[in-house]
Amino acid sequence: MHIFTYVLILLICILISTIISRFIPSLSVPIVQIAMGALIAIIHSEFNIELDPHTFLVMFIAPLLFRDGKNADKRSLWKQRRNILLMALALVVVTVILVGLLINKLIPSISLPSAFALAAALSPTDYVAVSALSKKISLPRKVLHLIEGEGLMNDASGLVSFKFALAAALTGTFSLFDATISFFMVSIGGIIVGLILEHILISFELWIRNLGMEDITVEILLQILTPFIIYLLSEEVFKVSGILAVVVAGIVYSLSSKKSKLKNARLNAVSENTWSVLAYVLNGLIFIIVGLQLPNIIRTAFYEVSINNFGAVIDVLLITLALLTLRYLWVLSMYQFGDKACKREEKSVKFHAALLTSLSGVRGAVTLATVLSIPLTLENGQPFSERTLILFLSVGVILTTLLITTFILPLFATKDFSKETNYSEILNKAQIKVWTNTINKLKLEIDNKKYINMTINEYKYRIHQLKRGNSYYKNWNRSSKEEKKWMLLCFKREIENTKKLLQEGKIDESTAYVYEKSIRNKIKLMSSVEGFSLIFKETLARISILVFNIKKFRYILHGLENNKKSEQRLKDLALKELYSTNAKYLIQYVKSITTPENEETLKKIILYYQGVYWVASKPILEKSNKHEKKKVEIKAMQLERNTIQSLFEDGDINWTIASELRKNLNYIESDILR
Repeated sequence: MHIFTYVLILLICILISTIISRFIPSLSVPIVQIAMGALIAIIHSEFNIELDPHTFLVMFIAPLLFRDGKNADKRSLWKQRRNILLMALALVVVTVILVGLLINKLIPSISLPSAFALAAALSPTDYVAVSALSKKISLPRKVLHLIEGEGLMNDASGLVSFKFALAAALTGTFSLFDATISFFMVSIGGIIVGLILEHILISFELWIRNLGMEDITVEILLQILTPFIIYLLSEEVFKVSGILAVVVAGIVYSLSSKKSKLKNARLNAVSENTWSVLAYVLNGLIFIIVGLQLPNIIRTAFYEVSINNFGAVIDVLLITLALLTLRYLWVLSMYQFGDKACKREEKSVKFHAALLTSLSGVRGAVTLATVLSIPLTLENGQPFSERTLILFLSVGVILTTLLITTFILPLFATKDFSKETNYSEILNKAQIKVWTNTINKLKLEIDNKKYINMTINEYKYRIHQLKRGNSYYKNWNRSSKEEKKWMLLCFKREIENTKKLLQEGKIDESTAYVYEKSIRNKIKLMSSVEGFSLIFKETLARISILVFNIKKFRYILHGLENNKKSEQRLKDLALKELYSTNAKYLIQYVKSITTPENEETLKKIILYYQGVYWVASKPILEKSNKHEKKKVEIKAMQLERNTIQSLFEDGDINWTIASELRKNLNYIESDILR
């Protein structure tokens, strides 16, 4: 099969897996993707992708960890640095020793060095899997930041531990002193190399800009290449941890971009979108490739005479239980004897947090890639004893931890759901607070009062839309039956008032025709029954409209002969004026019929017409005025950015909310500065 066909099938599978996960929310995307990969391998045995561990880490893990380091909550990571280091370094070492001894005890045929190698491969949690699963699970922020920080660092410690345990299994010799020294050299070296190389790449990017090559495409390409360059140089040239190097590089890049005066809103928006798509594809490919490996590994183990299949499954469950229990006790001890903030918490909170952290310890692609690097033979040429069984145990633990995280973890995670306020509600309240503060600051400005007031009205309009559910003022298709009923009544009132204005000679026929057509379309979209009923009731009225259409046709011909901008401008102004007049009329009408029983529904309808009024009241600016307006908008966005930072520093919003608010602001800014 051609490589292009392979890639195309994998991408289609990623798309289908996301759709399936949406229809069956209980199934997480990783589970679906692994199942699809396994199904492909069963149906088409020739569809095989060799998972070379080194290539796998470079192609998939390096860019994902770079992005996660770039997007990580640095403040939270720093606050939990002690716990993260205990989880990512100390827990890995303890897991290798204790679980390695258990594996050797359960299965004596697996030598002690080989058991240590398997335990080392199983020790790091899969950050990619955790981040994919955490989107569907309501975990407390403290727990989420801890497992994210651990996942960023424990790959390196697990891989180094595996390397030395495997060397002992292959050669039969092991030096604890040499292994410890090498471990710290590789880890610290990775951090230093990542720091230095990222600074060099940032300087290179600035040099390109100074040459006048401020091209977004070039800068995004450099960002994408960064993790590959840093990982390869760290591993191949400097012989240090490429994993730690790319994580540090991501953190350094994020910090430098915040301080840089050359920060570009459009670049940030394009960068975020590009990395989102790239991460989405890489995540999907990882789990599908894992799924592709499973049938062959399980099939080989099943037909292996020396392996007791039922006993091997029991061993998988016991090893998984040991990993989770050790993780639970370790986290509980950290909270019990940890920092003052942990000690002040109630015991029930500590037990619950430890349980969630333990159940979140999913193993994934890194574990599989690591054990697949075990060679077929020892250095003396003898076959590597129990290699097939080790692969089977690894696969079993990966699947078991994924199933636990998918189906069991949510049962415990939802216990604190009542205490955890809805995220979108927090975000909306924070956004409204930011915009309200920005409005108050804009009111203090003295210059450009005309455009200041226009910008203030725009912020008020955004607030109105957010209160309505963050939808456009036309979007009533998701409304309740009660809201639709009232909106249909208001639409009919709009048509009646338009006809009244036409009869009084306050508007012309052309404006009335265009406006009524727009309202009828809204009615049709909202209710086909009401739409047809309205058409039936107004059959006679349409005769006059037909006559008018003939006039309109002559009017169009006349317009083609005298195509003047001023005429079009007058038509636009007349239509905007009609929208404004009807909006004011309907606002007053709705207020007059409001009662305590219908107050909640009619409030939303008033907001709708306030939005219509705002859009209609917005002046049509000349080209010369647009420049002045843009200057005020830029000033307002800077005030907004300062407000977000102030709220964050005062503790009114957390890092995640602040990051989301900045992202929204960057999108708006990139649109305005186009």
